[in-house]
Amino acid sequence: MSTPARPALREAPYGYTVSLVPGASDALAGFVDTLWKPSGTVTPRVKELVFLRTSIVNQCHT
Repeated sequence: MSTPARPALREAPYGYTVSLVPGASDALAGFVDTLWKPSGTVTPRVKELVFLRTSIVNQCHT
């Protein structure tokens, strides 16, 4: 019995999950672009809070 090949994606933990849902990678890329775009409407304070929360979830020491 063979198992399906899992794509090697570096955007863990979302990379594999996004590959399973059609169109999800474009939606995620649009969200990330909107959030981190320097000319966007998201304030630097919100960007810092998102960064810190993501670091906590990913157990990164910042």
